[in-house]
Amino acid sequence: MTDTEWSSLINSSPRQAFEQLADSYGGYVYTIVVSKLGSLTGREDIEDCVSDIFVEVYSSLRKYSSSHGSLKSFISSIAQRRAIDAFRKLSRRYSVSVSSDDEDTELPPSGNDTAEEAENAILRKKLWASVDALDEPDRTIILYQYFYRMDCAEIARKLDMSPAAVRKRSQRARKKLKATLDNEL
Repeated sequence: MTDTEWSSLINSSPRQAFEQLADSYGGYVYTIVVSKLGSLTGREDIEDCVSDIFVEVYSSLRKYSSSHGSLKSFISSIAQRRAIDAFRKLSRRYSVSVSSDDEDTELPPSGNDTAEEAENAILRKKLWASVDALDEPDRTIILYQYFYRMDCAEIARKLDMSPAAVRKRSQRARKKLKATLDNEL
């Protein structure tokens, strides 16, 4: 859909527009949120943030006009703002403050290997950057497959493609991801 078509659908039927927006831009918003929160929190907080974003998008639909910019940038700005807010909130929740004046203060030993956690966080960021660098619809296919756990038939219906085309694009996208990650590591 073009931005003008989105505008007219929003004005005529906001509820239907919202449902189509969630289907069309769900993977995109999820990617933005994971890029901001992925190393900090789990799936539940990420999904809560995505839900909050779509609530804000829905409540702001009347403010959108195709003359002010693309719908994708409108959604992206809301998603990035909300994800950054969630990051700040979660950072405060999980932060540990240690006074530099008190030399006897020690952090309790971690049950996990900190070096391994740091390495995993770096790998996750590289993976998300690689997925985000994929062209459409490859990026959406990968997101639907591995983050929404959808099969090729479901993805094909959502993207208006054949299941064979989804499988082939997925295979090519995974090869690209593997090559990109092999070069970076």
